[in-house]
Amino acid sequence: MTFDQVLVFHKIVETGSFKAAAAELHKTQPAISFAIKKLEEEMEAPLFDRTSYRPVLTTHGKMFLEKSRK
Repeated sequence: MTFDQVLVFHKIVETGSFKAAAAELHKTQPAISFAIKKLEEEMEAPLFDRTSYRPVLTTHGKMFLEKSRK
């Protein structure tokens, strides 16, 4: 896990979308998606539910958010 992946994760939570996070971090949307995909692979659990228009934190995502804030 890298600091950049955690930063991307927090920016998605803050902005509510991968696209908005990409714009604020001056990255492409595929780069944002790739960072989260790698983070989820390392965590061996999905952090976001992507079935709706906006990404929603899963139970694992909520737990990771709390731990990463500390």
